[in-house]
Amino acid sequence: MAGNEMNYEALAQRLSDPDTEVRGRGAALHGDKVAEAGRSFLLREFGSEEVLEAALRPGRPKVGQKESAGPSPTVRGRISEKEFKAFSDLMVETGKGQSALIREAVHLLLQRHDKLAS
Repeated sequence: MAGNEMNYEALAQRLSDPDTEVRGRGAALHGDKVAEAGRSFLLREFGSEEVLEAALRPGRPKVGQKESAGPSPTVRGRISEKEFKAFSDLMVETGKGQSALIREAVHLLLQRHDKLAS
């Protein structure tokens, strides 16, 4: 990861994977020691204070690079009712919203047509 970029999907996957081993690290912590240990954990996961602070800000992270001003570009389109039904089923199955699935679909399409820089 370069600079302040964070792969939130990979982080969420790693942190929510039930097969990830959870190791005990000694006696239970309380009070300020819990907060200190939690912050240390988050710093290890996020990589820097700057990225951690950005992640802790309220609301969703903006799509795209941090340097861009204003809202992210929007893509609109229409699909058949049959496709929308299947798409809705996919949202339920994956637990992802429309925007996340559309971003993933566009990304896969651009990869397929070799339109993304490595």
